[in-house]
Amino acid sequence: MKRNRALKILGFLAMLVSQLAIAQPAASRQSDSKVKPQKLSASAIQIEPIEAGDSTIPPEFRFAIYERLIERVSKDGAFQKVYRSGDQEAKNVADLVTLRTKVGKFTEGSQLRRELTTVSGGTTVDVITTVAARDGHVLFESDLSGKVRFFGENLGVTNDLAKRIAKLLRERF
Repeated sequence: MKRNRALKILGFLAMLVSQLAIAQPAASRQSDSKVKPQKLSASAIQIEPIEAGDSTIPPEFRFAIYERLIERVSKDGAFQKVYRSGDQEAKNVADLVTLRTKVGKFTEGSQLRRELTTVSGGTTVDVITTVAARDGHVLFESDLSGKVRFFGENLGVTNDLAKRIAKLLRERF
């Protein structure tokens, strides 16, 4: 009886060690591949309205993303000044960058289903975020997703997306 238990424990430990041996090289490869991008410099950013692209995202979601993005980037402090699209004062800023966001995919979920099941009914917005210099050349482009999975209104996805875009800007500038 004791011998069977000891063999089970040894078998478990052997499996655990083999799993760790397999996982270790993958973890080190992953950390090697994450090279930090070079920090960019700009004192101001102009945020353009959200483009729907080929998605069927409702206008209220696009508007909410735009407003929350301006609010979040302003509060974040990565830029001295945040301009809305069409702001005439932005013309005088030499190192202005422009943020464009295009929706790639939109899936509207169900708040009721999320709260009842917690495994379905999620709302997601996938976007392509592009930051360009004043002369138009693209400084960087990134695919991001905003999600509401468990509790909250469907429009909560806009806050999650704005938070992720602001974090990306903070890391890059």
